Amino acid sequence: MQWISWQRPVLVFKITDLIDRILRNWCDENGHQKESVEASRKAKSLLQWIELGVTDEHELTDLIRDDIVITMK
Repeated sequence: MQWISWQRPVLVFKITDLIDRILRNWCDENGHQKESVEASRKAKSLLQWIELGVTDEHELTDLIRDDIVITMK
């Protein structure tokens, strides 16, 4: 039997909506534009946390607010 895998659009939309909402709030709180270098760094950090399985909005908000980032060596 062969498995076919494809992205689920609803899930992808929910994740992008989550990232956008958290990032927008962070930018508003810190006076940054969404296109700024700082916002880009936070967006990358959010994606990394989500890839590691963190999907709770409050937890993700705390992680970027406290500037907890994942570094790759």
